[in-house]
Amino acid sequence: MYKICIAVLVLMISSCTGNVPTSPTQEWEGLSFRVETRPPVPRIGMVEFLVVANREGRKPAWDLLVKLRLGETGQWKQAIEDGNMGVYRTALPVRDPQKDILNLYIRNSKQQETVLKIPLNYAQSVLEE
Repeated sequence: MYKICIAVLVLMISSCTGNVPTSPTQEWEGLSFRVETRPPVPRIGMVEFLVVANREGRKPAWDLLVKLRLGETGQWKQAIEDGNMGVYRTALPVRDPQKDILNLYIRNSKQQETVLKIPLNYAQSVLEE
């Protein structure tokens, strides 16, 4: 019985670790950025965005100001850092997941800033590969 329980537990855990699409990595000032969404493929309605920021490979970039908006005219919404892990998250209303562009406003500790653009349809193209 014990072996069966262990086997079922392993199967349950492995079934939860699916392939989560992430945006192509973008680089700026020695930092790399990628985006994940919840749900994994954005749909119309509220979508949670997770911005993962790293420096020098996998070291978390925890000292940034990150704001997001969809399109060129929407209001910027500040993402909240999830601990000191370089993960910033917020939710935004998606109107057209095939055409919407996510704009990431980034400001580093040197007060340098940029805007990175990520089309939301990256998730669908990753799943089709």
